[in-house]
Amino acid sequence: MIKITIPAGILLLGISSLQGASLAAYDAAIAGSGFTARSTTAATFDGSNIEAFDFGAISGDATFEFIMSGDPAAGGRNGYIGRADANAGNSLRYEQWDDTGALGFTRAGVADNTFSAPNAASPTDDTHVTYRWTQATGTMDLFINGASTDSIAGATFDMPTGPGHLGNVSDGGNEGMIGTISRVTTYNSALSDSDILSHSNAWSGSVPEPTSLLFSGLAALALLGRRR
Repeated sequence: MIKITIPAGILLLGISSLQGASLAAYDAAIAGSGFTARSTTAATFDGSNIEAFDFGAISGDATFEFIMSGDPAAGGRNGYIGRADANAGNSLRYEQWDDTGALGFTRAGVADNTFSAPNAASPTDDTHVTYRWTQATGTMDLFINGASTDSIAGATFDMPTGPGHLGNVSDGGNEGMIGTISRVTTYNSALSDSDILSHSNAWSGSVPEPTSLLFSGLAALALLGRRR
């Protein structure tokens, strides 16, 4: 009989490392991706506050990635992800007006655009959400956890550019999301499907890293030792 003993401390360390690696892995993947702007600290919203954020110089095609979660029901009717001071009439929405429970985007006085695919619901668990805008066709593509989920074409919209804020229409406003935006990354270009998937995979850990493989192997050895 072969008996293999793995100290509990090592196993706990491995589990802890894997659980805490997602955002760090995403940050590392984004570092060399040619982003325009990004935030690497989480912002939590209670429905009334905002968080300052500079979206960078955005014009024409653009891609915005978020890692976020929230409570669309508690927020009620409407919830902003973000908008810029320079084009405040254009906003990305966590909960699209009016009580849709879905992601969307708005051009004030023109249209409230709501994604209607089943997977386009406002995420209640941490989720990698990507908005990709193609200026020539007025098309906004939505990706959820790296997968192409929905698309709205023929829209009139300007992606946020320059200084602005996340989480609400204004500080103390009544259209704020309730939840957390853990990461924001902007690009002044339309990223490919494969790039978006790669960034999402880096966050979710869908592609095993050496550490993951090591502890998977240790777990397998532990089971083998118990069965002999």
